[in-house]
Amino acid sequence: MNYRAGSALRYLALLALLFACTPAIADTETTADELPHAPAQSRVQSAVDNLTILQQSIELKQNALRDLQKKLKKTVDATGKQEIEQQITRIRSDISNLQVAFENIALGGIDIAGFEEQPDEQVDWRAELEQISKPLLSTLKQITAKPRQMDSLQREIGRYEDQLKEIDRAIQSIKSIQSFSSQGLPKVTVEPLGQLLSNWQQRRVDVQRALEVAQFKLSSLSSETTSWRSGVVEAISEFFQGRGLTLMLALVISLIVWFATQGLRWLYWRWASKRSQDAGVSRAPLVLYGFRIAAAVMIMMSVLMVFYSRGDILLLTLAVIAIAGIALSLRQTLPRYAAEVKLLLGIGPVRERERLMLDGIPYRVDSLGVYSVLRNPALEGVLRLPLHVLNDYASRPAAKDSWFPSKPGDFVLLPNGSLGKVLRQTIELVEIVFKESIIQIRTSEFIGQSVINLSREDFGIACTFGIDYQHQAICLDIVPDRFREAILTRFEQANMKEDIKDLVVEFKTAGASSLDYQIYLILKGSVAKSFFKAQRMVQQACVEVCNREGWIIPFTQITIHSDDTDTEAFNAVSDQPAAASPEATD
Repeated sequence: MNYRAGSALRYLALLALLFACTPAIADTETTADELPHAPAQSRVQSAVDNLTILQQSIELKQNALRDLQKKLKKTVDATGKQEIEQQITRIRSDISNLQVAFENIALGGIDIAGFEEQPDEQVDWRAELEQISKPLLSTLKQITAKPRQMDSLQREIGRYEDQLKEIDRAIQSIKSIQSFSSQGLPKVTVEPLGQLLSNWQQRRVDVQRALEVAQFKLSSLSSETTSWRSGVVEAISEFFQGRGLTLMLALVISLIVWFATQGLRWLYWRWASKRSQDAGVSRAPLVLYGFRIAAAVMIMMSVLMVFYSRGDILLLTLAVIAIAGIALSLRQTLPRYAAEVKLLLGIGPVRERERLMLDGIPYRVDSLGVYSVLRNPALEGVLRLPLHVLNDYASRPAAKDSWFPSKPGDFVLLPNGSLGKVLRQTIELVEIVFKESIIQIRTSEFIGQSVINLSREDFGIACTFGIDYQHQAICLDIVPDRFREAILTRFEQANMKEDIKDLVVEFKTAGASSLDYQIYLILKGSVAKSFFKAQRMVQQACVEVCNREGWIIPFTQITIHSDDTDTEAFNAVSDQPAAASPEATD
């Protein structure tokens, strides 16, 4: 059998392998469930036909192989023997492939590699990393091919120009030496110098030619025939037909998965609300995070499947690198996420609807989420904090604790003795009207001060008033009654008698120069703005009683001892009365 007959047989075998292996394997791998319209009998008949074709091809190949072996024994020429040996090698490879295809079809397309002993292979992570990054590097190499080629040509042109300069110097040196031949240059050196000059001149011609070729290549790359507009249009067209279409499909699949998860979440909330009024409220953050994590994983897997099915190795490599980077970052942030999950599950240090102290201000934890919402019912404004910030705090049940010592419209007594009206209070500042002026105090500082709220409930006024010792006989019965009647009368004249909840006038102590009485008055919080006025009215009522009854209000007696005399003393009368003087204005 000649070479053409062998080639025909080889072509026939390859056709049989092409039409027998892939369709037959696909048919045998396809189950009845996947192709219900293809009867089992027709699939078996197709397999039998393919096996017959393969066996015929194997027999033809074996006959051709025997003929070539006989021809090899008769051939004496070494070149002819080498060609026949190459043909024998190819035919044996074809026979092996046909036999593998025959066995694969007969066995139903199962993978027999698992039945063979596989040696333990050591994984070389450098080689694996190089294999993974090869598509990315290949793409970058392709993108930068033209700039790199132009840069290489420019450097090559520069090198040639430098060589020409050195060659010109060398030629000039040789010519300068030859110019001395008329002055007695030895004849022995004349011929070698001439040959050396000829060599360097030829070298200059070669370098000049290489320089011109490099300049021509650079000029060709710089002025391509294709215009930049057509190049841009072609690049855009190729992008949208190839990688752009892949990215678009990935985006569409991602949106579909995202909307599907959002729909499932909506159905869950609807089911939970119908099942119970408060169903799922305590688990809302956890369910929300669960849906988000599931959506992210599904979107990521969908994108990878699109890249894989489209066969875009570059995008698949970039996606794998991005996922690996995310996984490495999660290793650092996983403890924080675990603490946040505890908060969402309600087993962390902070829980919803509980009281939390932050910068000295009490807050109620309204919700826990990506940004937790804290609110003080008595203050304007809402505080939003990242969830991980709350890991450093602890909450407790609110019970009946007060959220703030005042509310807008209340009158408060500041530590410096000033009386002001609360105009507005937020989570940052408290505005107080004091003597027709507005002052601002930081909310945390306002809580830290010993502020007395006169409007919240009842408030009391304590005063001390003294009379002279000559009224000692009536100091325990008549005087307290008269003081009490005068105070009630004074408040009745000011339309404030109904605001008095209690009034106590008692003898307090026998002082150094007076008999002192303790007057304690309890008023309703509605008249808190008259705090200083009520003090003045008490003093006025007591002075009025003393004037009417003729009781003497004593002065403070001060005794001064002189160093010049043994027992000389005198009394000095001060200009201040014994009773405490309240503030002049409200």
